[in-house]
Amino acid sequence: MDWIVFAALGYLLQAISVLGDKIILGKLLPRPASYAFWQGILSLGVFIFIPFGFALLPLGKILISFLAGIIWLYALLVFFYALLNADASRVQPVVLGFTPLILLSFESFGAKTNFSALEIIAAGFLILGSVVLTMDFENKIKNSVPRSFVAYSILAAFLFACSIYLMKVLFLEENFFNILIWTRFGLFLGAISLLIFTAFRKSIFSSAMIIRRPKASGGVVLNKIFGATGAFFISFALARGPATLVNALQGLQYFFLFVLAAVFSIFFPKIIKESLNRKALIQKVSGIILVSLGLYFLIFLSNGTF
Repeated sequence: MDWIVFAALGYLLQAISVLGDKIILGKLLPRPASYAFWQGILSLGVFIFIPFGFALLPLGKILISFLAGIIWLYALLVFFYALLNADASRVQPVVLGFTPLILLSFESFGAKTNFSALEIIAAGFLILGSVVLTMDFENKIKNSVPRSFVAYSILAAFLFACSIYLMKVLFLEENFFNILIWTRFGLFLGAISLLIFTAFRKSIFSSAMIIRRPKASGGVVLNKIFGATGAFFISFALARGPATLVNALQGLQYFFLFVLAAVFSIFFPKIIKESLNRKALIQKVSGIILVSLGLYFLIFLSNGTF
């Protein structure tokens, strides 16, 4: 049962990474484009896996790998815009709730199959939970949440789903590490493509001075390590335990993120501050439970073990 420990640690580290994204955007790199750019540059660190199975691919698969990486980079960019406009404990469940729903739609469309009754129920939970999280029950205008984060979150989920779908197709035919390396190079290309846009280019060049500071560069690298290590632990858990149960534990990530955000808001409000009044707490807990139930139904259905 050691896979449970690795899964829990993985989701904890992923929650820390998302909270770290929020802090970095709020304190170090306030422009999403500049943060996404450096994320793309750091993705070249994946070349340490070259000894584990790097090889040339057919041109068509190389292009698909690049496309998957580029889309992932722009998904990160939009995700960072969402984080900049709302609490991390609101954004993450919405993005992770819609992503598998959109991915299921892609797969169903490709296989020309219809949604089952239970799949519709799962979709209902995911959508309802996301709606609850995106609604603003605050009475004071100064405390209201910018509505733009809803559009950013759904768009990020769509882009993540597109990238995952392309990678899944490649993983079925090629070595895991080989595709990982090629898609990360696509992520790097996506980062370079941001320089095409004048507004993005200005923010990236201005961030170069900030990223040179040990505090800023160290924070970005450390947060990248948290995210990568979390993903590795989850992958290890998937290799050692039932994929259905490992994925079903994803609700832990929402719980960890909610608790961590609350702790920081109470004890370190200068670093990060989330809404913790009675209405906000009821809203976030209810939304997280609904999204978790939707994922539970969706994951168990996809494995035929409901």
